[in-house]
Amino acid sequence: MKTKSIGSVFLLFTIVTGIVAMSPVSFADYLHPIHPAFADHHEVTITPVSGSGSGPGCELTDKGCYSPNTVTVYVGSLIIFSNTDSVKHTFTSGSPSDDVIGTEFNSGMVEPGAYAEWTPENVGEFPYFDMIHPWMQGTIIVQEAGDKTHSEMETHTEEPAVVEEVVEEPAVVEEVVEEPAAAPQESSEEGGGCLIATAAYGSELAPQVQMLREIRDNQLMNTESGSAFMSTFNEAYYSFSPYIADLERESPVFKEIVKAGLTPMLSTLAIMESAETESEVLGLGLSVIALNLGMYIGLPIIGVIAIVKRK
Repeated sequence: MKTKSIGSVFLLFTIVTGIVAMSPVSFADYLHPIHPAFADHHEVTITPVSGSGSGPGCELTDKGCYSPNTVTVYVGSLIIFSNTDSVKHTFTSGSPSDDVIGTEFNSGMVEPGAYAEWTPENVGEFPYFDMIHPWMQGTIIVQEAGDKTHSEMETHTEEPAVVEEVVEEPAVVEEVVEEPAAAPQESSEEGGGCLIATAAYGSELAPQVQMLREIRDNQLMNTESGSAFMSTFNEAYYSFSPYIADLERESPVFKEIVKAGLTPMLSTLAIMESAETESEVLGLGLSVIALNLGMYIGLPIIGVIAIVKRK
């Protein structure tokens, strides 16, 4: 009789152990101080989508140019911008069309394999973009930390079925992503990322800024050679253009000097408006580069040599 009782208890213990072991979240996990269902709220990693830096296009997809493209975090969370791509990126708060950028965070140049961090201190919705590849834009939504603790505790105390509902949350995030997906497209058409020209002429709607944007979108970005040139050019341009734009806004005299310096370049770039094919973009592009090198480098050198000879 005792043997049967012991055998029944052992059988019951074995069944219970098996059920716990096969459950999606074990009982031991719930006893852990930081449950896995909570952990991702304290630390979020944002990475560029593979190939997003090679040219526009990712902003037109549902997923966007970042993974995740729109993320909700809480005050005090750790945001990690990890460059898993093969080219340099920046993670800068704001939009390409903004006069002032990087007020919340600005990673600077992040090499492939490197990362930058940001801990939000204020509640709000913070758009960000890549200064080297301005079509890459995302959004970080920051909420109060107290709201997170309350909602997570309610989720944690319910039955395991609630865990399945939590797993469905990414589907909601994908729906939210659809809104920013339209925003980058509009910003790509309106903003353009011409920081120096926008600051010089006072508005992104200025005819000169619109001409630069149209040449980039209609001629350069529609060809392989043009896209390759823009990728290399942006990497260099956005490493210094925010600082030049800030100086223009601070000094009206410097702004007029930059505006005068841009005029010859804009005149030569107008040639590119007639380029349609790959060969035309390549041929006219090289001609424009040669003209600008002659005007901005060749002529000053000749002038300096002439002055030296006279002395």
